[in-house]
Amino acid sequence: MIEPLFCNLDDRSIVYRSVSDLFGVCTYFLVDQEKVIIVDPGRLSEEVYHWLEQFKAHKKIIYLTHEHFDHHYDVNKLLAFENTAAFSISIDFEQAIKCGRKNLSYYYNTPIESVLSKQTEFNFFEIIVTPGHSKFSVCFMYKNMLFGGDTVIEKENLVLKLPGSNKIDYKESIDKIKNLTSKNTIVLPGHGNLFLFNNWFKISNQ
Repeated sequence: MIEPLFCNLDDRSIVYRSVSDLFGVCTYFLVDQEKVIIVDPGRLSEEVYHWLEQFKAHKKIIYLTHEHFDHHYDVNKLLAFENTAAFSISIDFEQAIKCGRKNLSYYYNTPIESVLSKQTEFNFFEIIVTPGHSKFSVCFMYKNMLFGGDTVIEKENLVLKLPGSNKIDYKESIDKIKNLTSKNTIVLPGHGNLFLFNNWFKISNQ
């Protein structure tokens, strides 16, 4: 299922969301007249691919918030389509999403080796490096939106006990985000519903 979340009137872009049947990963699509920005393509349904067909002529760019396999499950499949490329955070990150132990697919008997076979240097977002949930976690800022991955996420979905997690790094990352966001910043998390960062930060620090 694809659901529209909201429209940015200033640049006429629309944000859509699809929720995966694998761990409920939220994949976001930011669509304007020329491009489709795809954040965290988890395991997408055929309905989603059918919906994407209307954007064949659009440039499609994939961004990943971290290395865990459930957030890049369909990267290889998407990169097989024309006009599609991925933005790479670093070479180390590319190695991590290819490694079953680092991307955790090995531990779920679901071997995933994502390869960013087609890349772009087009940087649509402000990238905030936010280790803590995982070694290579990042968040993406665009206007008043924060794509939080599994870093800025409701408490019931927060996990800091996986290989590569670090509670000290996580706290520093959240403090960093607080200094870079405004009170009306909308968080689009990797799992669950949208929320305002300012409200979330107050509750999470009580």
